[in-house]
Amino acid sequence: MIRADLLKPLACACLLLAFPAATTAQSLYSAAVTINGSAVTYFEIEQRARMLELIGSLGDTSGQARGDLVDDRVRQQAARALGLTVSADELQTGMTEFAQRANMTPEQFTEALSKDGVYPETFQDFVRAGILWRKVVQTRFQAKAFISESEIDTAMALGTTAVGASILVSEMIIPVPQGTEEQTLELANALSKRLRSFDDFEEAALTYSVASSRGKGGKLDWMPITNLPPQIGDRIMTMQVGAITPPIRLPNAVALFQLRGIRNNRTIAAKTLAYDYATLLLPGGQSAETRKVADKLAASIDTCGDLLAKSAKYPADYFAQQVTPVAKVPKKISRELANLDANEVSTHLSQGENGDFMVFLMLCGRTNSLSEGNREDVRMALFNQRMEAFGSGYLQELKGDAIIVEQ
Repeated sequence: MIRADLLKPLACACLLLAFPAATTAQSLYSAAVTINGSAVTYFEIEQRARMLELIGSLGDTSGQARGDLVDDRVRQQAARALGLTVSADELQTGMTEFAQRANMTPEQFTEALSKDGVYPETFQDFVRAGILWRKVVQTRFQAKAFISESEIDTAMALGTTAVGASILVSEMIIPVPQGTEEQTLELANALSKRLRSFDDFEEAALTYSVASSRGKGGKLDWMPITNLPPQIGDRIMTMQVGAITPPIRLPNAVALFQLRGIRNNRTIAAKTLAYDYATLLLPGGQSAETRKVADKLAASIDTCGDLLAKSAKYPADYFAQQVTPVAKVPKKISRELANLDANEVSTHLSQGENGDFMVFLMLCGRTNSLSEGNREDVRMALFNQRMEAFGSGYLQELKGDAIIVEQ
């Protein structure tokens, strides 16, 4: 995942780009594939592949780059046929929006790419193609994507709506004991850059993570992207399957997430309105002894009712259960609850001036509902889904009609 402080210049690649031999230049700038007579060069493929790697793609980035650039040419030709262009302001806005996903300005993002030999024009072409395609889809299909009131009524009656995607991720929550912030962040940075496979991440999670999922190698079940805090969900949605986030700071911890799968849903449960959760304070903070107590407790209970019964041996004010609107749940607790299914627990939060208590947190359930206040959100979600379907179908139609010649 691209971050300016993590990117290092690739000296050999930069030298190759700066001083290409005659034969190399000829092969780099010759056509790898033509689409209706418009060429995609080997140089463009190499540049796009390198950019994909730097923003977190794994696997055959060269093959992905080739396919993406073929699609881009088809999209650009469709835009040209409709007389559509991208203004300088529109391009700048698009670059800003993309760079913000990595918490950078466009200038910082471009500079970070340049340090690894990716030309600014490569990023600009990538963004421009996306903007052009949105314009094509809007021009051709916006009138056809009308959403009727009855469709909204049906979606709301079902209590579901198509809002975004579901993701399959693994997590690694590394505790940050007081005084070890710098060393822990260095460890997390090293893991983020070193781990390359699902097995690598699973092994590291078993070693370093304190999340309740560590026994499963950090693996979480499918969840709506909306279950995650926006700063985490937005970052994950920019990643390719297999990619790992850079370290994400949490209270008293650093988190890494690996994307294992993503799917667009026809229906996703409505947004969580309230959490029903229970907490039990365990003396001893995050010590090894307290963790053994917490592990034993987690293995002995199935529901919040069981936790209530087990809490009897602790002072009464150590246990609490409540149903609280999402907006009023403390942020550090909300972040934990977002990753839990009903009756799952989290044990890596602490409480007290010196972290004297471990917070044994259990999700009892969620309250989900769609109300009249969500009506416009439902309309927009259904509209976006329909436009996406129109665009996908139209792209396949254009590619089917195109003359694509592999060199």
